[in-house]
Amino acid sequence: MTDLTTETTGQRRVELYLRGDTYGTYDRQEAVLERVRDLESTGMVTDASVDASWQRIRTPEQDSRDGALATYDEFGEWAEENGYSLEPAFQRRQRSYIGTDVVHDVVVFPMASLAVYDGTDLEAVFPCSDGTGEVHFSVQDCLSAVEEGDGAWFERFRSVTVGREEPRLSTTTA
Repeated sequence: MTDLTTETTGQRRVELYLRGDTYGTYDRQEAVLERVRDLESTGMVTDASVDASWQRIRTPEQDSRDGALATYDEFGEWAEENGYSLEPAFQRRQRSYIGTDVVHDVVVFPMASLAVYDGTDLEAVFPCSDGTGEVHFSVQDCLSAVEEGDGAWFERFRSVTVGREEPRLSTTTA
């Protein structure tokens, strides 16, 4: 079994993004957050960052300060490289406004998303699905693999160099 903390750079980190505008999901989000905190406290990951300010829908105009769409684009590059899809958890669609001709391209974000990095390489994004949409990988699947120290589980994914070691959004340490 491959040790997760010593693979390439020894700098395995996770970024957890939680939607701040969800109702009825607090307990599930807290359970995911607690698992991420445990991974950091036990040394299974070298760093864990949490951002609980993602909103359900983002447009380029709304994203000028927080980088959620830039992070989504980064996740999309990873998915394309791996032949995976961020849908159905993430959705890209158009939004119109009643009484106007205004139409925006928007991204709808999931309740929770987890990205795994090794230094400046994005190793995996969850939730995601294979190209057929038949196989889905959840945030919980990833957390279980990390908790079990199963680095081989991540071998199905190819990493993408993103050139950053810090999250784009406002963060707190897990």
